[in-house]
Amino acid sequence: MKTVHFALAAALLATGGSAVAQTATDARCILLANAFAGQSGDSQQQKVAEDTLYFYLGRMAVTPTAAQMKAALEQQGKSITDANAGQLMNECIKPVVARIQVLQSLAPDDKPAPAPAPAPAPVTKAPAPSEGR
Repeated sequence: MKTVHFALAAALLATGGSAVAQTATDARCILLANAFAGQSGDSQQQKVAEDTLYFYLGRMAVTPTAAQMKAALEQQGKSITDANAGQLMNECIKPVVARIQVLQSLAPDDKPAPAPAPAPAPVTKAPAPSEGR
């Protein structure tokens, strides 16, 4: 599954364009979300990670070139350790949860609002390192 997500990310990012200022953060969150989505043993954590992956892929309205994105992924990959992966992933999740809350706040007042999505449980540990790294 991890290969599928990374292949999808690479295909979506290879379309060209100029890099945006948030590319480094987005690249780090893409790497983290991809790792947690593919390696987490907890199904809720895996779902949140998948949602986070797609969120950060979608933020790249102006897509960097494949070379720019590859460089950003490699640079950010060096900054992620087993010790900081959980904390960094929690930081990546916060904007996703904020956007969901904004959408839920737009529910019409004449209908009962849907129950708010439960906040994802904080990530407590990094997934086991993959064999490819």
